[in-house]
Amino acid sequence: MKRIVDFVIKHPISITALVCFLFYFLPFKPKPFGDGEYHEGTIQLIDYIVNGFDGNVRVDKGLFTLFYYFVPYSFAYVFHSDTLYYLFGIIFNSVVTCFAIKYLFASLDLMNFSIKSKFWVIVVMTLFPIHVYYAYGILAESAAFLAVTLFIYSWVKITTNSTSVKYFLILALSMMMLEGTRPNLLPFLVLFLLYVLITKIEWKNKIIFISTLVLMLFLLTTVESKINNTDRVYKKDMFRNQLLWSRFELRDEPFNWLPQHGQDEFASSDYRNNLLKRKELDSICDANKQDKTTYFINWVTNDIIDNPGLTVRQYVLKFFQSQSFIISPLMKSNKSNFVKYGVHIYINSINYVLVLTSLWAMFLLVRNKEYQLFFPILFLWGSSLVFVFLFHSEQRYMFPMRPVLMFLFAYFVNYYYHGKSLSVVVS
Repeated sequence: MKRIVDFVIKHPISITALVCFLFYFLPFKPKPFGDGEYHEGTIQLIDYIVNGFDGNVRVDKGLFTLFYYFVPYSFAYVFHSDTLYYLFGIIFNSVVTCFAIKYLFASLDLMNFSIKSKFWVIVVMTLFPIHVYYAYGILAESAAFLAVTLFIYSWVKITTNSTSVKYFLILALSMMMLEGTRPNLLPFLVLFLLYVLITKIEWKNKIIFISTLVLMLFLLTTVESKINNTDRVYKKDMFRNQLLWSRFELRDEPFNWLPQHGQDEFASSDYRNNLLKRKELDSICDANKQDKTTYFINWVTNDIIDNPGLTVRQYVLKFFQSQSFIISPLMKSNKSNFVKYGVHIYINSINYVLVLTSLWAMFLLVRNKEYQLFFPILFLWGSSLVFVFLFHSEQRYMFPMRPVLMFLFAYFVNYYYHGKSLSVVVS
């Protein structure tokens, strides 16, 4: 057994690469191009550059994701084949995922976590390789996964008394990547910047970190404003629809956690009521010539105030629902209930080991007064949760927290086996 454990903890990258390879032959994968925004947007970005920086680019959710896929798509561009775009994209995602695992385990090494901690992290990640699953789609998830692992690595390095400028630059890069793939995490960025200002870090390094991050975000925003062809009206419509849908999610059917996309035979009464309310509010705004965004925000705010008990129940359930993995095509298939529920019980039993042990690890961080880890993780995990509380929740919005949960799981296992005597070495 010891030989197996030693082999596993020495080869987390090779094991991840093997899982990525084997996953290619499995029948379940995400929709190849998702909603098409990153696939279409990246091709338009290459066209824009090839045409002498002329034209427009579709940027729906985060410009950095287009630069991320620019790398593999550049090699396939000459063939103009969706098949090759997809193949190069998932190969690139797999390499990036392995790279992210390298830095995740480097973080565990920096924390002096035990062999058992690292072994069980690999076991859990292999038994439920959701990070590999998302690598098989042209989505933002792989880029966000890398961003969070780099954030964890650089911050752990800094909190273990490293004053090297390199790690502050990596920290700035990771946060730019995270914001550039998940714009909804802007509250985290603001909170973390404020936190850095009050920590005991040399002002030279604070200035380097903040100025580098601000410069990169400024450049990203400037480029987006120049090339973006996404209709602002479309973004406002999406904002209103997501905000309103949140108020009906898990309302009449609190335990219907099946993702709702389009009105079909599986549409919940919550989803249908949301559509009816949207038409009602739209018609009121049209009749009275009121600003729809302002009116929707006011209606949602009043609904939260008028229904505090319902809101608390929704948010408690959303905490679990948004961190559960429900495979919609499987649930909508003709497979037997044994297969449908068997698969979901299996993957979510592993998933909730991570979620619940992570909650306990957060408690342990406070009890051990390791605030330099507790607060950044709280801001990151909390910002993601607040977004899914206030807007339509989907599993992929919480997926970037997987490295955080794995890190906290390792902390929990380390503490469980060794207690305070071998606790972490954060200053």
